[in-house]
Amino acid sequence: MRRKTMVSLLILALMLTGLLAACSSKEENTPDKKNDTQKEENKGNSAGKEENKGESAGKEEKVSGTVKVVLPGDAPKDLENVKKAIEDKMHADGLDLNLEFTYFPWDQYNNKLNLIAASGEKYDLAWTHVSWLSQIVSKHVVAPLDDWLETNGKELKESIPSANWSSSSIDNKIYGIPTLVPTAENNNFFAIRGDLRKKYNLPEIQTLADFEAYLDAIKKNEKGMVPIANDGSRALLREFGNVYLPLGDMGAGPGYIDPADPELKVRNFYDSDIFKNIVNTKRKWYVNGWMPKDAQEIKDPEAALNNGKLGAIWSNVLKTTERIDAFKKTLPDGTLEDVFLNPDKPKYVFDAASNLLSVFATSKNPEGAVAFINWFRSNQENYDLFSYGVKDVNYIMDGSAISVEGIGEQQSYNQVYWAWDDIRLKHFSKHISPEFVETLQKWDDGAAEAPTLGFRFNADPVKAEIAQISAVEKEYVDSAYAGFTDYDQFFPKFQSKLKSAGIDKVIAEMQKQLDEFLAAKK
Repeated sequence: MRRKTMVSLLILALMLTGLLAACSSKEENTPDKKNDTQKEENKGNSAGKEENKGESAGKEEKVSGTVKVVLPGDAPKDLENVKKAIEDKMHADGLDLNLEFTYFPWDQYNNKLNLIAASGEKYDLAWTHVSWLSQIVSKHVVAPLDDWLETNGKELKESIPSANWSSSSIDNKIYGIPTLVPTAENNNFFAIRGDLRKKYNLPEIQTLADFEAYLDAIKKNEKGMVPIANDGSRALLREFGNVYLPLGDMGAGPGYIDPADPELKVRNFYDSDIFKNIVNTKRKWYVNGWMPKDAQEIKDPEAALNNGKLGAIWSNVLKTTERIDAFKKTLPDGTLEDVFLNPDKPKYVFDAASNLLSVFATSKNPEGAVAFINWFRSNQENYDLFSYGVKDVNYIMDGSAISVEGIGEQQSYNQVYWAWDDIRLKHFSKHISPEFVETLQKWDDGAAEAPTLGFRFNADPVKAEIAQISAVEKEYVDSAYAGFTDYDQFFPKFQSKLKSAGIDKVIAEMQKQLDEFLAAKK
């Protein structure tokens, strides 16, 4: 989610509060009904404009054909039946589209997107993330959506706040349709076994010392359980600094900005004490036996959590709501708790977007792709169908809660709906308490808007250097964040290779673009 003027930012804060609260009254506040009301109110003002528009700009284009969708992970078991139901509903609604889904493994996903664009394969729509946006735009993997949003995505354009669109843009061109969810430091979380914390009489976790006491208790008392997977480095950023990464994700990137820095200087993240402290912390966890001894010990952290083999895992502000049903299926007496370190520190909205749906630059049916998203994001019934499947076949409603209890394995539809989440339309499990839902609805209240909100780095001028830096990062950062290497031993060579790869040039380009962005805001 992401950026523009200070007015846009104020609008975002106000609108998100209202949009989050809408979760409890979906019938009255879904985007389609909201838009109908807005259209009625503005009918008098817009009628004359519509008459003068003629046959040109903004006219909805008739769409047809197939939209080929690329998503990460494994295909849902009942995908074909749900796909048919979606197509039947689209056809009944006058949208002459069919769908084709391709799923790529997580460890191959990013490379697959690049290969699709490089080879010219005719896929249309894919999940992307704002942290990759500058890279995939510079490589011409994805296309700007502005024209198609004006013709086939009007409801989307009207109902999503401008700051979210800004955060999905580079050089004032929109490259992804953003989710609409809580955004303040939304990826800086761990999740733990709350039942085990209570079992060992430990306090609610607020500090790194609290968290390490929990990891140590798991190590000493829960035989056969690994205290934490070798992930979750991003959640440590709050412990050691305030960090906005214009490029990168999961707690690392070549340059960073401290939003509290009055000069707003872009600094070398890998030369910072923040990086050093994270590496040394992860090394401590590894040496203490709190993390896996090798990369193969826990190949699937989610499965390990659900099977009682893992005490803590990475998380984000909504992840517990997404993983709770699978967790409860195998551990019905277990509980999950979110860990947000140093909750009294300022929490920043760095971006007003995270997950995106983007259109490939090589797409044969971009207008159909945008029309499809507009169709399901602007209507509760359509959103539910794509996100959760067919009611009473793939899921049931238990009051206001969504449930998969009694749903057979072959009817399971574990779709990656977080890729297009909309808090106005989202359903929650019965295992999520009303108090937790209220916390989510109010999560952004009181958050500080980072002065960089709306800044999106264009990697094109330094794409060769970034490619070389990425190779160096892959060689060193993953193993360092897994605790496998000692900082003092690897860092000199790592630093030297980053210099040779051109990290100083990249940081200088980031600063240049940031200065231009800030000057334009003023």
